[in-house]
Amino acid sequence: MSQSDTKPASPGDQPAQKRHLFSLRVKFILVLTFLICVVMGVVTLLVLYQVRQTLMEQIINRAEAQAKSLATNSVDEMIKQLSPATQGAGLGFDINTTFMQATLEAMKQGSGGSVRDIPSGLQPWQAQILQLSNNLNDIVQDFLWPGEKQIKNGDMEYCFILDKNLKYVGYNNIQNQKNPEENIKKVVSQETYAPPAGRKLLSNEEVLTQAYTDGGRALYDIAAPILNTAEGHKDKIGEVHVGMNQNTITRVVRYVAVAIILTTVAILLLGILVLTIFITILIKPIRLLVNGVSAIAAGNFDQNINIKRSDELGDLTDAFNNMAKSLREKEVIKGAFSKYVTKSVVDRILQHQDGLKLGGEKKVVTVFFSDIRGFTPMSEALSAEEVVHILNEYFTAMTAIIFKYEGTLDKFMGDAIMAVYGAPIEQADHAERAVMSAIEMGRKMKELQAKWRMEGKREVNIGIGINTGEVVVGNIGSNERMEYTAIGDNVNLTQRLESVAEKGQILISGSTYERVKDKVAATMLDPIKVKGKVEKVIAYSVEGLKA
Repeated sequence: MSQSDTKPASPGDQPAQKRHLFSLRVKFILVLTFLICVVMGVVTLLVLYQVRQTLMEQIINRAEAQAKSLATNSVDEMIKQLSPATQGAGLGFDINTTFMQATLEAMKQGSGGSVRDIPSGLQPWQAQILQLSNNLNDIVQDFLWPGEKQIKNGDMEYCFILDKNLKYVGYNNIQNQKNPEENIKKVVSQETYAPPAGRKLLSNEEVLTQAYTDGGRALYDIAAPILNTAEGHKDKIGEVHVGMNQNTITRVVRYVAVAIILTTVAILLLGILVLTIFITILIKPIRLLVNGVSAIAAGNFDQNINIKRSDELGDLTDAFNNMAKSLREKEVIKGAFSKYVTKSVVDRILQHQDGLKLGGEKKVVTVFFSDIRGFTPMSEALSAEEVVHILNEYFTAMTAIIFKYEGTLDKFMGDAIMAVYGAPIEQADHAERAVMSAIEMGRKMKELQAKWRMEGKREVNIGIGINTGEVVVGNIGSNERMEYTAIGDNVNLTQRLESVAEKGQILISGSTYERVKDKVAATMLDPIKVKGKVEKVIAYSVEGLKA
């Protein structure tokens, strides 16, 4: 047994349970039913074959012994029939009234017609179960073979005696008791015996057993010679024929077949009951795993299933818990990374494994810098709480705009913001995205300034610098701590442009202007001398979008 516990997802997160036409329980039951039926079918065929063969041998052996006995006991009567005093009578002897009466009755009784009260050695409850089983067996037989009651006329089909010329001198058709006249017809008419097709005449055999069919029934003819051994002779003066049917075989085979069928049904029902209980116990942890997987698919990674099993299901549960833990950790990392880039960028990085390479690589990107003008005097005039509040409100608004245009937030440097467009994910229009972000930031700053005026707070302004060029981007730092950033001369140039931008001004380099001039209205300024550059830099002041 197992103890299980799981923290499911919220009801709205869990998908609807699927209903399978062939559930695991149904499949197991069908397989069990098929296996039991196949096994019991094979057992039934083997048992019925063995029972049939054994009964057939017993019936034939008994019939051969009885035929020999009848032949031996018929010698004197046969000699009497051959004497001159009786030959003229033209009548044979009556098999049922001579010394053979006891023998024939013994054969009929021994063939299964009677029911003997033989002690079984069973306990009363065992005898009751056996009786119930027999009654149920009879009911099933009546259903399977309607109109056919148990055969009670025994296995003997007929018995007749022939003289040495194969003339009938005695005849008894045991199974045809409705027409007793037929029993003496052949004797009176002195008919000559003609064996059916496929049977040969008795020759020198001590006993001759032959199988044949009559009206679709399988019968056996057992012939034994009547020998006159007087005065040292051994002359054949007649023969005895005993016909045996398969009544007992049919009766026993049907009983055994029905008994096996009933046993199969009982085993099947018991097996289904046991299997249902077993499968219910088995699939309970599977359902918990399905619910857990469904919850994870719905985005709830806080899943842990506690199943104490030392089997494959236990291994599967451990693997599931490890997977859920790994997904939780990845989700934390993804959430942390989302603080730096937009969700769409995160998703694209996760979908493309080569989208974010370890180390650095050269790439043409657009670098963005913004900085608050007059931040130092403002921080001296305001309390620390007011400064932090203004910065947080400012950074929150500006970061949202950067993420809107799928820029990568590189870092905050005091009151300054650095962002990169075109890395780590390739963007063909990275310059346009950076300029659009800057224009929208300008509009947002006007909204914030109006809000701050209404609140009686000090207004702030920003200057923005944007430059497009080749930089080195990648994970830079140490094994213990690294950050994704961009470095190079073009990054420095961007920062220099931002430093000379006036309040509310957006300065872009010539390389950036060439990429956005069809969409952005900008005025070229006089060449600007920036720190670190020998030659002056051509810059443009962005006025807005073209109509």
